[in-house]
Amino acid sequence: MRSRTPLRCGVAATGLAVLSGLIGAAPSQAEPTDGPAATVSGPVPVTGDSYPFMSADGPDVPPIEAGEPIEADLGEHGYVEEEFLLQGTAEHRDLGTGEVTGASPYTTRMVVRRPARTRDFSGTAFLEWNNVSFGQDIEIDWFLSHDYLMREGHVWVGLSAQRVGVDALRDWDPGRYGDLTVGGPALADAPAFDIYSQTARTLRSPEGVDPLPGFDVDTVIATGHSQSARYLSAYHNSVHPDHGVVDAFMIHGAPTALDEGTTPVMRLMAETDVRLRSQSEEPDSEYFRRWEVAGTAHVGLTEYLAFAPLIARENPGTEPQRCDRPPLSRIPFHHVLNAAYDHMVDWVEDGDAPPEAPRLEWDDATTASRDEHGNQLGGIRLAEHEVATALNHGDNTGDPFCFLQGTHVPFGEETLEELYPRRGGYVSQVNRAVNRARHDGYLLSEDARDSRGAALRTDYPWW
Repeated sequence: MRSRTPLRCGVAATGLAVLSGLIGAAPSQAEPTDGPAATVSGPVPVTGDSYPFMSADGPDVPPIEAGEPIEADLGEHGYVEEEFLLQGTAEHRDLGTGEVTGASPYTTRMVVRRPARTRDFSGTAFLEWNNVSFGQDIEIDWFLSHDYLMREGHVWVGLSAQRVGVDALRDWDPGRYGDLTVGGPALADAPAFDIYSQTARTLRSPEGVDPLPGFDVDTVIATGHSQSARYLSAYHNSVHPDHGVVDAFMIHGAPTALDEGTTPVMRLMAETDVRLRSQSEEPDSEYFRRWEVAGTAHVGLTEYLAFAPLIARENPGTEPQRCDRPPLSRIPFHHVLNAAYDHMVDWVEDGDAPPEAPRLEWDDATTASRDEHGNQLGGIRLAEHEVATALNHGDNTGDPFCFLQGTHVPFGEETLEELYPRRGGYVSQVNRAVNRARHDGYLLSEDARDSRGAALRTDYPWW
């Protein structure tokens, strides 16, 4: 069912490590361990007054300033959403020494989005560590890649692992979430790591209610964005070597150090996330790939249009950030995330490692190399950046979270007419850039069609 990317030999990749990663045996997949699985109950009933926080199937979302909301249509893809409670006793681990320092009971929740029919299941489950940077659970990777995940028949699971998110859920709907607890402030997030492992075990060998009845989960891929990726990095380094319950890691938008291992890991970075030339020098290896995407923001337009309307729905009166420059890069970072996910599944199942990717370019240790329009050079260059019609920059200033939203400033008419005097020439350039990204393995065919279609719809007065 999965769409595969041919012709990976077109990538500029050299060295024995790369060769062995491309043709070596598949990494060993995780097996259910002897550790405990969370005990599952549910699904939690949905009523007119009670539904999962930021649910894809919840009430209508309000309009927002940034544009038309992007909503995941589960029914169109033959998907269902269910929420379950998870209970157990979680160990506390000292991430510095790896030692277990205590244990405490917990009750938390996970949201499962899956094919309605078992025959449509791919065999792969993505377990997302929900992001709590805004003080509430946000499913960033789902919001970016829900179309891909449903198109391929993957299961997505969003876990509330951290105290900040769980406390906010209790406040938001005490009737639905009043019993949730993952420990008080004194514990910080010490239980979160074992809760994550117990949830991963549950997907393969459930205790209590089976959240995936009739589904045979072959592969569990850990994913998380920003602060969640930082937690997953710590989990990878200090917990995964003992627990071994996931098959691969997507570290999305965090520079946190990673220990070497034999479990596939991808680090996927927006332009915002790469602040120093030294970060771009992190080496690829047999079990590690780092991709950097030029012109993209830590939070771009696509994911913003997916989660901001839901935040506004759940928190009436929410005001948008006011930034010094027009925010929200338009470069479709999610297209690269989709391709990376597809490669990760192949990597685990077949041993086909993702291609290496060019890194962002730098004038010196802290100054990015940019073209005459201000767009950064190097990195993975999607057509929307390579055949630019605007400045798309990873940085911004203003309200506290503006620095994560990047910048989007359309070129003036004079510049556009000089760059693209004829429609045919513009479309031809886009097609070449799309084909190059597709050939090199950074773009799936379905997303390539979206980019080509957008180019065909572009219209300027002089054409």
